[in-house]
Amino acid sequence: VVSTQSTGKRRRERYFLIHMWKVQKKLVPDVSHIEFFPNARLGPRADVPTYIHKVETAKSTLLEGSFGVRGPQLWNTLPSEVKLAPTMEILKSVLGKHLEGIPDWPPTTNYS
Repeated sequence: VVSTQSTGKRRRERYFLIHMWKVQKKLVPDVSHIEFFPNARLGPRADVPTYIHKVETAKSTLLEGSFGVRGPQLWNTLPSEVKLAPTMEILKSVLGKHLEGIPDWPPTTNYS
């Protein structure tokens, strides 16, 4: 039996993507200072911040998983029809259909 329920990781990624859409539409404050730029073929893209690679492993892991880094990375993987959704309801619908086509496997440890 295949479960239709998303894992915690998938739910977190979905939340990041919805919040990125809100930031792009200026519906919420942009506390991470994410810059968007147009791309004719791929739709709006987000600038993924770079960081110094010589930081401690624990700090780099925290930074890589933060919204300011992970949000733009996920955003840039979306097809333009998802990123250009005009309303929240349409965004959630097309995002759900897009995510259904991506296997949520293998499961990530410490997520349920």
